[in-house]
Amino acid sequence: MSDDSLIIAGPSPHRHTYTPPKIAGRYEHKHIISVDQFAKEDLEILFDATKSIRKRIRQHDRGLTEICAGRVMASLFYESSTRTDMSFQAAMRRLGGDVIAASNGVRFSSVYKGEDLADTIRAAGCYADVVVLRHPQVGSSYEAAYYLDKLNQRIDNKTVIISGGDGVGEHPSQALLDLFTIIDRKGGLDHQSLTLVGDLKNGRTVHSLAKLVAFYRPKGTRLNFVAPTSLKMPENIIDMLRDLNIQIYETDTLDDVLGESDVLYWTRVQEERFTNREEYDAIKDHFVVVPETMEAAPKNMILMHPLPRKHEMGTQADHDILDADPRSIYFEQMENGMFVRMALLAKVLREAYV
Repeated sequence: MSDDSLIIAGPSPHRHTYTPPKIAGRYEHKHIISVDQFAKEDLEILFDATKSIRKRIRQHDRGLTEICAGRVMASLFYESSTRTDMSFQAAMRRLGGDVIAASNGVRFSSVYKGEDLADTIRAAGCYADVVVLRHPQVGSSYEAAYYLDKLNQRIDNKTVIISGGDGVGEHPSQALLDLFTIIDRKGGLDHQSLTLVGDLKNGRTVHSLAKLVAFYRPKGTRLNFVAPTSLKMPENIIDMLRDLNIQIYETDTLDDVLGESDVLYWTRVQEERFTNREEYDAIKDHFVVVPETMEAAPKNMILMHPLPRKHEMGTQADHDILDADPRSIYFEQMENGMFVRMALLAKVLREAYV
């Protein structure tokens, strides 16, 4: 199987025909595939649980390992991942659960023989209580949820899916950890100026984060989108934000908004999302954050990045300087990812109060 065999041209049709259930205050047995499922009260429930779990971890509370004891998580990653994959595995194990995956990765499963997602997800659903899926096709998590629902009608043990990202579509758990980190660090979301920079067209993390900010219904919060014209935030997301009365400012010049930013959320230009190499080369050196950028930024601003990073944070020497800046919190953001995913697993598997 070549690498190209996993690249699927169009979105899954289930993206438009399957509607995931709203959380509506209760997580148990619900798939987590879109930030559209969340309202402010759902986020507050999850973030309260996240804070509690973080506190208990730091207190070495062994009681956490009873929350998911006897439960199994299947890890299905059709795309490469370090943080999402490892943090979900760590989250499940810290809650006392087990993790299964195809030996040597999904490419060495029956996918190698041409098995489609519908059958692979149902195979995982027969063995696990929760499946974490990353897939290159937009809407793949919707398709997986649809077929898991059909499977759940025929077997006793209901299985849920948590999306680990679907192509350029959404990455709900990343958005959840990003929003948690912002609120945790800034003490709230009201009257904040959030600046999102980089590939806003293909970046699923910024798509999901922007929507989740709006669903939190903050007061006086502004979203600044900084990107070249070819990588602007999609119009459908802009329209949705405006409908929810979120202030928006779009520019291709960081200096327009850097001085007023409370949060600077940097993303990389994703080479793997380009089909035209020349188009990528023409853009890749734009929007690089370096120590000089931070010198011009407010003293109380925080710098976030979903990682991995390449040249969008300069050289290795630049990385070392940026990493030492107390305003750079991407490693804390990364750690929060495990705490948030622990809370998600505890909620969807047991509605556990933690």
